[in-house]
Amino acid sequence: MTHTKLLCAPRIHARSIVSALTLLASLGAAPCALAAQPPAQNGAPAPGDASVSAPDPVDTAAPTAPTALGSEPPSSEAATPPAPYGNAAPATPPASPPGDQGAAEATPAEPRHGLVPLLRVGYMVGGSGDLEEEGSGGKTKLEYDDISSAVLEFDLLGHLSPGLRMGGGLIALPTSSVHLKGGSDYDVGSEGALVFIVEGVFDLSPKVALTLRGYAGFDVLNIGGDLKDARESICEDQDCSWDDQYTGATAGLGLGLLIPLKSVNLRADFMTQAYSVSGTFASVGSAKADHTLSGSRTFLMAGLEL
Repeated sequence: MTHTKLLCAPRIHARSIVSALTLLASLGAAPCALAAQPPAQNGAPAPGDASVSAPDPVDTAAPTAPTALGSEPPSSEAATPPAPYGNAAPATPPASPPGDQGAAEATPAEPRHGLVPLLRVGYMVGGSGDLEEEGSGGKTKLEYDDISSAVLEFDLLGHLSPGLRMGGGLIALPTSSVHLKGGSDYDVGSEGALVFIVEGVFDLSPKVALTLRGYAGFDVLNIGGDLKDARESICEDQDCSWDDQYTGATAGLGLGLLIPLKSVNLRADFMTQAYSVSGTFASVGSAKADHTLSGSRTFLMAGLEL
C-alpha cells in the first residue's frame, strides 16, 4: 500500500504543474491583446464589442458652449425667434425735418408800431356835479346828478415803443343832461373835448394786453336844450348878451383790456372824466349871470383799434 501511494503522488503533481503552466500561458497572452487596443474614450465601447452599436449621427447633438453664467442654453427645438433686442434700435425721426424747423416754430407776434386809429363808444354809468351861478345878486350853487347817456370817442395814437404810445383824441357827448337835486331834469346841450393822450400797453399773455391811459385837454359845452330855452325866455324883450359855449378843461384816466385779432384789436375800457366849464349865461345891462359846471363821470367803453 505504501509503495503504490508513492508511485501515484509524482504523477498527480506533474499533472498539476502542467495545468498551472497552461493557465499562466493563457494569462500572459491576454495582457498583450489588451495592450494592442487603445483605451476607450469617455466609456466608449471597444471596436470589437459588437453588443454596442455606433451612435446615430442624426441623434448626436453638436456640442454647445456654456453661457456666460454657466447655464445650458435652451434647446434649439423649443427656441422661438428672438425679439429684436440684439438688433440696433431703429433711428428715431427728428421732431421736425431739418428744413422745416422754422415752419414748426410759432411765428412771434409783430411788435406794435406805427399809427393806431381807435374808435370807441360808451355809456355813462354814473356822474355828479355842481352848477354854480355868480351874478350881481350873489353866488348860488346847485347840485346835480349827471344823466348823460352815450359817449363817442375817436383817437389817433402813435407808438413811441411797443409798450408806449401817445396821441390825441376827440370825446363827444351828443346830449349832456343833468338832474337838479330837488328839481327837474335839464338838457344843457352837447359837449366835446379835444385831449392829449398817453397810454401804456402791458402784455398779460400773447393774446391779451392791459392798457392804462391818462388824458387831459380842452372841454367845450355847446349850450342847448332846456338851458338855451331858459335864457331865451329871459332875454326875449331885453338886449342881452351871452356865451354860446362854456369852455374849460377836462382830464381823466382809463383802464382796459386789448385783445389782438387778425386785422384789428378789440378794446374794452373803464374810463373816468373830470371836467369844469364856465361861461356867461346872460348879461343884461349891468346885471350878469355866469355859470360854472364842474363834476365827474364814469364810462364803460368798447371799441376797435384799426
